[in-house]
Order: sequence, then structure tokens, then C-alpha cells
Amino acid sequence: MGLAAGAALLVPLNRKCRREGTRFPKGQAAAILLLLCYLGGLAAVTFMDRMGGGIRMRIQLRPFLAFWEAWNVFALQAWLNPLLNIAMFLPLGVLLPLSVKRFQRWYWMLAAGAGASFLIEALQYTFGRGQADVDDLICNILGAMLGYCLCMLAVSLKGKRWKCAGAYAVLPVLSIAVLAGVGLAYRLQPYGNLADAPIYAANTKGVEWVRECVLSNEPGPSGVYWAEPFTKKSCDAFAVEFIERLGVEADLGSPDVDVNYYDNIAAYTDHRTYSLWVSYKDCSYHYTDYRVDNDLRHIEKGGTGTERELRSALEKLGIDVPSAASFVVVNREKGEYAFRAESVMEDGVLTDGELACRAAEDGVLFRVDNVLSVSTLQGDAAVISPEEAYHRLCAGRFSWRDVPMFDELSLKRVRVTASDLQYLTDSKGFRQPVYSFTLSDDRDAERGGSGWSTFVPALA
Repeated sequence: MGLAAGAALLVPLNRKCRREGTRFPKGQAAAILLLLCYLGGLAAVTFMDRMGGGIRMRIQLRPFLAFWEAWNVFALQAWLNPLLNIAMFLPLGVLLPLSVKRFQRWYWMLAAGAGASFLIEALQYTFGRGQADVDDLICNILGAMLGYCLCMLAVSLKGKRWKCAGAYAVLPVLSIAVLAGVGLAYRLQPYGNLADAPIYAANTKGVEWVRECVLSNEPGPSGVYWAEPFTKKSCDAFAVEFIERLGVEADLGSPDVDVNYYDNIAAYTDHRTYSLWVSYKDCSYHYTDYRVDNDLRHIEKGGTGTERELRSALEKLGIDVPSAASFVVVNREKGEYAFRAESVMEDGVLTDGELACRAAEDGVLFRVDNVLSVSTLQGDAAVISPEEAYHRLCAGRFSWRDVPMFDELSLKRVRVTASDLQYLTDSKGFRQPVYSFTLSDDRDAERGGSGWSTFVPALA
């Protein structure tokens, strides 16, 4: 489409130059062709090539939310969201000044980048092709101006205008320095980040907080725990051992075994015998046995089993259930059982989480969801008291994932019914303490529940 549009523009221009005996601007023509091709690709990526059209999504007006979310998660996939939005507009900043001289002035380029990005966000929102996000606008403008600076830097160096070249180099150098600084700051901090840690505060003005639990002014246990996370190599080794216990071959290089690697997850399946999803950071995994008939795996009835029988079945899969975990019958009719431990600490070892399993009518385990972790004490870290955590809760500084719901409910009176010290795995694989609060209001019955929970980070 870009080439066709370019031909429609440039062929008459070429003929005009020949008639007038002037020189055809080949370099500018090439830049125009590339610009038109780029604009066609930009339209496809941001508008035409999007699924779920017709559903109008909300508008996100909080600046830099995508950057804070990427910082909390600190995984490649999370950082790609803002970084690719920056990279997507780099060609615009390079090609537009080369195509039209007017855009070699920074304010014209700024207006073009802002206008193009705003148009895309407005169209996405109007036609239900994505979320209108102020962060996309910020990243797109930054990308366009970075491309512009790089383009004009090259033009200035070619013309030996050293002072101008220095001015155009400021934004690219500053951007690289900021990105390097973020990486260095993360590397130097002793522990990782919590994915759902507070980013912005909820609107708690006018909310009456009622405390129905006892909270201490003394800091809670200050331990941070650690379990060796999987690397890609050790995760593959774990998967091979697990699969071989099923009595099938585990040749990961074979076309029969489908292996997919993501930021924090590796997925293994042969689509006939098993499916195994493994998380690197906390070593949790989800296993499904496809050899159990598909109908049996989806009916409401399941197999019965005692704690001893289930431990024995799990042991055959190489799963050692910690003695600190308690056996729970979740739903005997459906064959749902679990082994649970709620922050059990013994001799510097923390056992926390749940191992859930599902048995078919013949007693065969066909599903295991193991998020039961065993970690050792890594070191002490200063923590806040439950009382201080409660004050932060009242100020709206709790998990940012819960803030939209809290704001939308327009709560007038909130009861804090319980507070517990729990542990969450951070982005570096450490188990960090958090204060989990159970909240309730007068409309719980309408929502069909008994309340909800959120957390406040405990590290000072």
C-alpha cells in the first residue's frame, strides 16, 4: 500500500522534473517511500491487525503506570510494553524530517508525533481496537523525538555543525543513561520487587475505617526467605525427570515434544500424554495427565483418596510433600484434595502455599497444581509494624491491583476484620513478608461474598 501510494505521488513528480529540466530528488523520494510504507505498517499494527474489535475499553489516564508496572514485575515482557511503544515511533522521527524539510524543526516534529499518537489512541478507543492509554501517548512522543534527534544528529555531523550535533545528542544520551540507571538500581537493591506492590494510592477520602482486629505496634518477624529459582537449564532438567517418571520419553529436541519459553514460565507438552507448566522464580508447576479420558477430566465426579494414598501417588511423580503441610479435603465428590501450609516456620525453614490435586474416578491423579514452597532464611530485614501497615492501608497505599475496584465501589465504611503476616515471591525469587488485610463492608451480601483481601508490603 505504501509503495502504491508512493508511486502515485512520485511518478508525476519525476515527470515534472524532466519537463522542467530539474534534478529529481532521489534521496527525498526514497525517504517518502519508506515513510509511506512505515505509516501503512503502523496502521496495521495499531489498528487493523487487532482482535476483539467493537468492544470499547476504558481510558487509562495515569501517566507512567506502564513504567511502574514494568519496574514491579521487572521481566522482559513487562518492559516491552513501554519500550516497543517508544521504538514504534522512532522511524517517524527519522523519516518525516528527511521527507519534508519543515519537520526538521523540533516543534513541527513534536506536533506531528503527538498528533499521530493521539489520532491512533482516539481511533482505537472509538472503534474498540484497544485501550486509550496516556502512557502510549508519552512513549510514542518520546520515540518520535528520539528518532528526530538521531536523524538531525547525523545531518549535523555530516554538515560539521558540532554545536547543533551536541544539542541533538542530549535526549538519546539521557534516555540511555536513565535506562541504564534503572537496571543498575534494580541490580544493587538486596531484594526484588513485588508485582502487585502499591503504585498509586486509592481514594480513601470520606471512608470510615473500622478496626475489628488487634494490631501490634511492634514489627513482625523480619526474615526474608530464599529458594533457589529455576534457570532455563535447571528447569529443563526438572521437566525431563518429571516426564520420565510418567513412563514416556522426554526428548526436548524431538518434534513430538512441544516446548515454549516465556519470561517466567516454561511449558512442556506432547499433546497426548501430559502438559507441564513450570515457573522459574518460585519453582511452582501445573501438571495435567492427558492419558486420563477427557470426559473423566471434566465431569463433576472424582475419585476418593486418603492422605496416605495421595502422598504415595504424589511420591510416584517425584513430588515430596513437606510434613508441615496439612491435608485438606476440598471436595470429595469431585476428587479435589490439597496439602496446605500457611507460613509455617520451623528452624529457619518457611513452608508456605498449597499443593492442589485432582483424582479421577479410578483414583489416578490427573492434575497437580503445586505452589507449595519450601524456603530457607536468607537474612533479616527491617519491617514495619501491623499498626503502621494499617495506617498505610487507610491512606490507600495497598496493592495497586485492588485500587480500581476500591475506587469504583465508592465505599463509605470499611471494616478491617483480620490481619496476617504472609509471604510473596518477589522478582528476584525471595519470599518477602507482607501484611494481608481482610476487608468487609455493608454490601458483602449483595456481592455474594464475605469480604475481600489486599496487602501492604511489610519491608520498611
